Order: sequence, then C-alpha cells, then structure tokens
Amino acid sequence: MEKFVGKGLEWYTITELLFWLGINVVQLVLPLTILLGSIMTMGGFGERYELAAMKASGISLTRILAPLFALVILMSIGLYFFGDKVMPYSQQKARTMYFNIIQTKPTVSMKEGVFIETVPGFQMKINKVSGENSEKLEDVFVHQNTPSGEDAMTIIAKKGNLAPDKNDNHYLKMELFDGIAYTDNIKDKNFEQRRRQENQYTKFDTLNYYIDISDILNSGKDEDPGNSYKYLDGKGLRHLIDSLNTDYKKYYKDLKTNIFTQNYYYSNKTKEIDSVKTSMVFDLKEYSTQDRDRILNQSVQMINRDQENLSFSEQEIIHREKLYSKVNIHYQRNFSYAVTCIIFFLIGSSLGAIVKKGGIGMPVIISIIIFVIYFILNFSAENMAKNGKIDPTLAAWAANIIALPFSLLFCFKANQDSEIFNISIYIDPIVKYFSKFKKTNKNEEHSRYQ
Repeated sequence: MEKFVGKGLEWYTITELLFWLGINVVQLVLPLTILLGSIMTMGGFGERYELAAMKASGISLTRILAPLFALVILMSIGLYFFGDKVMPYSQQKARTMYFNIIQTKPTVSMKEGVFIETVPGFQMKINKVSGENSEKLEDVFVHQNTPSGEDAMTIIAKKGNLAPDKNDNHYLKMELFDGIAYTDNIKDKNFEQRRRQENQYTKFDTLNYYIDISDILNSGKDEDPGNSYKYLDGKGLRHLIDSLNTDYKKYYKDLKTNIFTQNYYYSNKTKEIDSVKTSMVFDLKEYSTQDRDRILNQSVQMINRDQENLSFSEQEIIHREKLYSKVNIHYQRNFSYAVTCIIFFLIGSSLGAIVKKGGIGMPVIISIIIFVIYFILNFSAENMAKNGKIDPTLAAWAANIIALPFSLLFCFKANQDSEIFNISIYIDPIVKYFSKFKKTNKNEEHSRYQ
C-alpha cells in the first residue's frame, strides 16, 4: 500500500485495485469462516441445551448436521469454480490496472532514497518525490545503462519533472533543472586512450530527455493468461502441466545425449569384451615434455568444461522442477481448498458439540489455533515440494490428509457425547492408579507393627 498511498492516486482507483487483489484471499478465508461458524453454531446449541433437547427427542447428531453438511458441499463446489474462473480473471485485472497506473503515474513504482531500475535503460536515485501527481523530483541521480565498451552518461540535477509525454504516451519526458551531465566517450578506444582522456561534463539549466517505455506498457497490455500459470483456469493448467512434462522429458533426453557425445572417446557401438589389453594403457613418461603438457592441458580443459556444463544443467533442472511444482500445486489448490471446507466443517461442528461454548470467545480461539496449524502444515509442504523434496500433488493435499483423521475422530467422539477436553478424564485414571499403590503401602506398614 505504501507504493500507492500519497502518490496522487484517486481513492476509487486504490479501492478497485485492492478489490481485485483481495479476491485472492477468498480461498483461505472461506474455510476459516466455515470452521468458525460451525463451532459457534453447534457450540451455541450445546450451551443453550438445544442440542441436548434435539438428541433427547431422538434426533441424532448426524441428522442434525445433514442440512448444514449439504450446504457446505455446495459452498465447496462454488469455491472450486470461484478459484478456477474468478481468481485468474482478478489476477489479470489487477496486473492490467497496475500497468495502467504506471503509464499515467510513472513515479508510483519509485522509492525515495534508493537506486531503482524501473525506467528501462537507466538507474535512478531520487531523494524526494512530490507534487499532485508525484511528478516533481528533487536531488536526482541518473545513470545510463550501456553495454560494456559503449559510451555512457551520468546526470546529477537538483530538481526535475517526470511525466508521460503529452504527444505520445509510449515515452516519458524527464525534465531536469540545474545540474551536470557527465559523459564517458569510450567507444572504439583502447585502455590507454580512455585513461588519458579528460573529464567531459556539461552544466545545464534545463535538460529534456525522452525515455521509451514501450516494453513496459506492452508487457502489461499484451499479457495473455497463457503466458503465466496464475492466469490460467483448470483446463489451461492441465495443458501447461502436460507441456512441461513433455519438455522435461525431451530436455533430459537431450542432456543425456549431449553428455555422452561431448566425450571424445564415446561410441554408439557397444561391444562386449572379456579382458583389457595392457598395451592400450599408456604411460605419460613415454611422451615428450611438450606432449605431456598438451595432454594435461586438454584434460584440464575437458574437466572444466564438463564442470561448467554440469553446473548449468543442474541449475536448469532445479528451475524446471520448481516451475513444474508451482504449476502443479496451483492446479491442485482449487481441489484441496474445496475439500478443506468440508474437513473444517466436520472438525468445527464436532468440536462445537463437544465444547458446548458459543459466542465469540472460545470458538475464535479454537478456530485460530486449528487454522494456524493447518496453514503451517500446508505452507511447509508446499515449500518442500518447490525444493524438490516431495511430490507437488502430495504437498497440496498433505494438510488435508493429516486433518481428515482428526475430523473423523472428533465426529465419532461427538456422536458418543465424549468430553475429550475434560482434563479430569485423563488425570483421574492416573491418580487412581498411583493411589492404589499408596493404599497398599499403608496396609503393609500397619501389618508390620501388629
């Protein structure tokens, strides 16, 4: 929010952007809401003895929960379609709005007092940004990014303005006042010529510079949902996963082929041998010093080349596996979060019937504890999958797999009217067990003195 507040944006623009970004939390908020609501509802029934009255009239807990369970199933189905259709659209809308804001107010993405590379081809540092549209700059430092060996320019100015060009919004017009422009003319010059050339700088009162931002605008306008997995629905994600699998298999096959073909002594022809002739083994001492150096240098070069190729291939494999895990987890989330709603309802309704506490106090505490545990399990499993330690499909379902047995256990205990949170149930057997030994010791002591 600090990136947008105080930058001259209208309140309704910020509100709309927050709305599209806020849609992403619905998948987590709805399961938590169902968990809290079920605990409060069933806990309130138990606290007011309405649950006991229904059971006394012959209505089982399963029958009481059946209508609510059907409603939760409908909500779970709705959450799946919401995540499959609405969330990708909201992601796309938020991204489009962000680039539209940058187009109209380019200084929105700039931070004061730090070097930034928001403007293509430049590194900038601005100590203060002000103005109604955040267009006024103070203490400006601008360095032009150029390839090695090309001419470069550095500009330092006390004040300036940065705004879209009125004639062409694909350009930013940067007006700088009261500054110095340093120029390094190093193109087509050797080191000695560069070292001897004098410092070249120009003082100016006003300097106008036009910056092409077509690449930034096109990346926002032409962004297609197929270019990012976050903008894809279920069908698109399945197609992307299949494409990644195909690409990975082809990459691994090509990598294997390249590893063997880069070996000068590799042959596709396979021939079984029973023994090795000692004449095939050569001794470096038989060669001259020049030949030995040449052989050793070639060997070292081959080893270094193989190490570089191996390092590059390792990083490429890690990148591909991480991308595949992210896409697969994103695809499985729509299903797993829908099932989470059902599991949380079973846990919440059962705990509410057992605890018999309604209102906001106890249900909120229980809900937060359960949700935090679930979130930690889910987050940890997803990180392990992204690091290649577990299967991404298992990671997306790990928290549900762990929570499901507890939901069934709580349902069973609630049907049996068990007080699982009554501490005396667990302490009394232990006290009774040790008290038995205490009584035995007293009887032995009494019989000893008789």
